[in-house]
Amino acid sequence: MTEFDFLNQKWKKALFGLFLFAMLLLARDTLVTSSILGFTKAQALMLALTALLGAAFLAANRKRLKAIVTDWRMGFLGFLALLLLLPMVVKRDWQMMYFSILFCLAFAVFLTYFASMRDVAKLYVVMLTALAAYSVLATYGLKELAGAGVLKVPVFCNSNDWDFYNFGFCYVVTWPLWHRNFGIFREPGVYQFFLLLALYLNHYRVDWKRAWTRWLVSGILAVTMVTTFAIGGIAELGLLAIFVYFDQKWYRTKAGRIAGLCAVAVVLALLAHILITIRTTAFEFSIYYEFYDMFLRLTTPSDSSVDRLSAIFTDLSFFGKHPLFGDTLAEVLHGTNHNTSSTLIQYAIFGVLGGSLHVAAWVALIWERKRSIVGNLCLLGILFLSFNTQNLVADVFFWLFPMMALTERGLTYFRRKGERANGTGIAAQGTADPAGDRQGDQAGL
Repeated sequence: MTEFDFLNQKWKKALFGLFLFAMLLLARDTLVTSSILGFTKAQALMLALTALLGAAFLAANRKRLKAIVTDWRMGFLGFLALLLLLPMVVKRDWQMMYFSILFCLAFAVFLTYFASMRDVAKLYVVMLTALAAYSVLATYGLKELAGAGVLKVPVFCNSNDWDFYNFGFCYVVTWPLWHRNFGIFREPGVYQFFLLLALYLNHYRVDWKRAWTRWLVSGILAVTMVTTFAIGGIAELGLLAIFVYFDQKWYRTKAGRIAGLCAVAVVLALLAHILITIRTTAFEFSIYYEFYDMFLRLTTPSDSSVDRLSAIFTDLSFFGKHPLFGDTLAEVLHGTNHNTSSTLIQYAIFGVLGGSLHVAAWVALIWERKRSIVGNLCLLGILFLSFNTQNLVADVFFWLFPMMALTERGLTYFRRKGERANGTGIAAQGTADPAGDRQGDQAGL
């Protein structure tokens, strides 16, 4: 859905891609924000970049300011502000994080003025794929060169006193026997969410001119997901692969059946190799130990598993006590050690309406009428696993695609409802300047 003419030239599209890339680097959950620039500088830069984009958009559409202001989306932004800020006022919980989350939602709605969710999704998938490929190279190649002194690489320390090589667009732990891939993010458990989101978008929301592009992208993202050695990430990868295999009915073709058998054979061969290697003295220092360590963390109590389970019960408790407007931010976020359940955090902070907005947005993104209810719920569950092991509620990219999808679907619904009421049928919004709308639709990205 592209309503207003803005990205109608290649250089503008290129600048917009660079803008999104900068926003990704400055997102709340990257090491750029948490350890290099610092939160305050990163957030100030993010706001400044968004303000510049907004000013450029308004300048390009200065003759259509009335259409922009009177668009349905402005009313929707008002509704979102009420939904998120009313709990703050009622509880007198004067915290800036309410506005941080509101900014994430408003940013997504703003982009729908001139770009469709599919267009932005394609840019995101391209960015994540490039970053993923580079992160594998840096983690397993450039790190060895830096450790041997062949490459002179700057080192920085994160909030946990871990040293990282700064390879520009990837940050690698300096420890010789550490194999987990952080990418640009503060930890592998966060990286897996961004990778899984890219995998979903690649298969369901991005159109490629050539079929092999989708498979190349999926291969790079899947390999990178494995290198995070995040238990949730690898589990989600397997579940998503199985879901896509059956949802897109690949099993009905000969090539699909062969591919499925090959995938099972590769997994079994890897497991067999690990079982053989586990008997050697060098196993503990090999990359295969990471798989074994995942198994241990999954089957025995650990700090991370205890914290995540505690977060679920703690957030449910807060929501049960304050179902309408939730509890204060400090109580929720510090109510347990490392509150990591993004969905339940929102129910605990905003109450039933604010929490349900989050769920409705993800439903708008993944729900397809042609798919069965069970299938839609399965896909929704897989994606929900990816962000309920981390607190991502104030990250712009956590909200971006669900809110763009909700805005697009909501705008379409209200437009059609208004047209039926006026007896005008299906027509473009902004009848005062229909040519401008058509030009915007054709521009795309």
